[in-house]
Amino acid sequence: MRVAVVGPGGIARRHLDFLSRRQDVEVVGLLSRDERRAAAAAQRWGGRGYTNLEVFLDEQRPDAVWICTPPPAHEAVEMALIERDIPFFVEKPLDADCRTAERVAAAVEQSGLMTAVGYHWRGLDTIPRVAEALRENPAQMILGRWLTVTPPPAWWSDPAQGGGQMVEQATHLIDLARFLAGEGKVVAALATPPYGNPGVAGATAALVRYDSGAIGAFTASHLLPRSTEASLVLICERLRIEIRQDGVVFDSGDGSEEILTGENPYHVEDRAFLDALRAGDPTRVLCDYADALRSHQLACSIRESSIP
Repeated sequence: MRVAVVGPGGIARRHLDFLSRRQDVEVVGLLSRDERRAAAAAQRWGGRGYTNLEVFLDEQRPDAVWICTPPPAHEAVEMALIERDIPFFVEKPLDADCRTAERVAAAVEQSGLMTAVGYHWRGLDTIPRVAEALRENPAQMILGRWLTVTPPPAWWSDPAQGGGQMVEQATHLIDLARFLAGEGKVVAALATPPYGNPGVAGATAALVRYDSGAIGAFTASHLLPRSTEASLVLICERLRIEIRQDGVVFDSGDGSEEILTGENPYHVEDRAFLDALRAGDPTRVLCDYADALRSHQLACSIRESSIP
């Protein structure tokens, strides 16, 4: 399978580390606005470096494309791929706002194109065990916490480009909660003033009510000198389940059991997309664009509800 990556930066390396090692995958193009970066990426991962998407698509005609650019650059790439009927995997967040993502979602639905979105927490190999436990003992309360340092990219601190911390980071927790507990609606949200330049809210807190009857509380802050926590805690009857990227802890009160994450979740989501493409079966994708849009809308709703 011939694949390409648009935006060969930090997050793209997590995918290229997997794709470049596959015997059944050929990386044929690395695209960047910076010619030197494109050439350096191609030298490291294979294929050719490009700065022009249309030229690349006309010359290489890939079977699938991974989009790893900052959010504002997603739409132009996605629309070009939809026009050419080329399946794509796009990193979250879908965009800094909902209107843009909704336009793309409508175009994807009309085209029937296979897509995947990088909500890699769904790819944690501990999640099937959590889902099994919840089938008989559903969550009554969901607590999401994302407490960290301000990321270095300039676009991250610009709400018009990154959407803010709930949309760009805590969206992983919001999505996983949807995946495990069903749809929810924002009841209330609060945020502190912007922090950084130009700045997004330094801290945000939100309450969510789920259709299942469960209640959720999500908190996020990027005021700290280092990252301290990213977790989703599920409170069930006589059971506490804590999900982290490195493992899951089940605490029944009589004792606890910790299950460590085994496989890289980025590799899990990439393999699922490749398998779906080969089988022509979109149900094999961990999270498609339409599903991701609902998580994105919920995250955007938290941001909008927190604005005084």
